[in-house]
Amino acid sequence: MNLLATLAGLLTLAAFAVHAVVGAREFRPLAPPPEAATRTAYVQALAGWHWVSVSLLSTGLLFMTIGATDRVPAEAVVLRALAAYFAACGLAWLLTLVVSGQGVERRYLALGQWVFCALVAGLALAAA
Repeated sequence: MNLLATLAGLLTLAAFAVHAVVGAREFRPLAPPPEAATRTAYVQALAGWHWVSVSLLSTGLLFMTIGATDRVPAEAVVLRALAAYFAACGLAWLLTLVVSGQGVERRYLALGQWVFCALVAGLALAAA
């Protein structure tokens, strides 16, 4: 059993649950009326939201499979790839904060999904 991979899986599945349930509740009120010019942008953002949910669920299940079984060949390679993926997601999030001006307001921790990504990336790398 790989405890670090299991921990990464538990964190990722918890993030999925929060993202899918709580986050969707927060996203819904942002919907413009169906006839609004911004409706297409909202639908694209909503689709991206669900894409992130699927990503969190699938990577969480993969971490759990690696942590609890020997069914994944080349586990170390897969874990390094997952570490790179989460590191890239965290970097993209952090750069978005910087470019959007959120960093000027010192909102790095208030919008701290990058911290989650860095933590999962570190766990994946350590698990490899």
